[in-house]
Amino acid sequence: MKKFGLGICLSLFVLAAGCARDQEVVRYDVVEAHWTAEHITHDLEVQAIKAKDMLTYCEQGELLNDIEEDHLSLLGVTFASRMPFTEPDTETYAFNETSFVEGDSVYALCKSDHVEGYRAVKLEARPEFLKDETAREIPLLPSVVSGTEEIRERLSREEAIHPYGQDLTIRPFLDSLYTISPGFNGSIEFGIGDDGVFTPYLDFAPYVVREDTHVALGYGTKTKTPYMLMSSDGIHYGQHSLNDGELLDGVDNLSVRTLLEGGTLEPLEPFPLYELTYESNGQKMTKTISIRFKPNPFITEPTDTDAVSIGYVHKYPYHPSVPFYYPDAVSTEGQGYERLTEALETGTPSTKNGEAGEYMYLTLLKGNRGQQFELSYHKRSQKVDVFVKDMNTDEQFKLSSEGAKIFHEIFPSAVE
Repeated sequence: MKKFGLGICLSLFVLAAGCARDQEVVRYDVVEAHWTAEHITHDLEVQAIKAKDMLTYCEQGELLNDIEEDHLSLLGVTFASRMPFTEPDTETYAFNETSFVEGDSVYALCKSDHVEGYRAVKLEARPEFLKDETAREIPLLPSVVSGTEEIRERLSREEAIHPYGQDLTIRPFLDSLYTISPGFNGSIEFGIGDDGVFTPYLDFAPYVVREDTHVALGYGTKTKTPYMLMSSDGIHYGQHSLNDGELLDGVDNLSVRTLLEGGTLEPLEPFPLYELTYESNGQKMTKTISIRFKPNPFITEPTDTDAVSIGYVHKYPYHPSVPFYYPDAVSTEGQGYERLTEALETGTPSTKNGEAGEYMYLTLLKGNRGQQFELSYHKRSQKVDVFVKDMNTDEQFKLSSEGAKIFHEIFPSAVE
């Protein structure tokens, strides 16, 4: 009977030891302390939200090719930013934006600073912080109308145009003024002539509900070059060169005739907007500038959300928006980071800890996720034991002898 009981105890001990070895030390998650996450209301009020909720919405469902709705309304927009961990450093900076729109279903549209374009997923319901939000309808397609007399008068003022160049004076063609209202997630492009080449000049983000853009043509009186004038407030205009070699070289006696009275821009359908008449090399020439709306496709392939893989040992606790300077923080990445995580995975649960050293903290960053540890050390005659304590779960681990050796090789100053 005693042998049977002893066998059970030994089995349980071996099983427990096996579980201890199999327990993962490195477990990435969104570290709230690293992020500032905010929801912007329609009244431009800022509300703090959990970064984890925002950063994981587009990981919860299948990425969509398109949103097939007859109408859409904007529920809200959220932003999450992570400031650089050290200075100087641009790798660990991150900015993410998520817009929530609603038709017959609710959708999340996600964008990050290292990926061009948006990902879209369908949600089962509104996020909790948007439960009582009043939605605002989004125009699906942009529209173009002639500029009002008030906007024309503002364009005629001397201070309206801010040329990029001290010697550049631009005369606007007041009758060429149009107002473009936004569409949902697309670009406004202009094409010159009949070659079918269009150049994007204006981009509409999904969260833009009503932000008109005013466009007109101008003429550099010294350079004799036509320009596209654009303004978001109807008061201050910037100039943009037209993508045409002949026009860029300068032309004489330029005149402009408007061709479009107004209307809705259908996707990829060009509409003649201006007719330009001018002289070039003694010849009278005519060219047409057309406008079209090009919807921006959603990203349908998984993106590399782990673009950043870097580890830091640091002397002091992390505080948002307060970067570390060397040697208060020392980093490793690439192969060094891979070796570091392998060393951590040699850790086994421990009830003991060591003594605090000069570098008391370890932070891992993996894309938008990360992990934070407290470090302690126990010096012995021939080696140093390394202990790591997960700051989220309070679980503590002791690295194996080989793991501690690798840690020492990567961060020699941490265990001196």
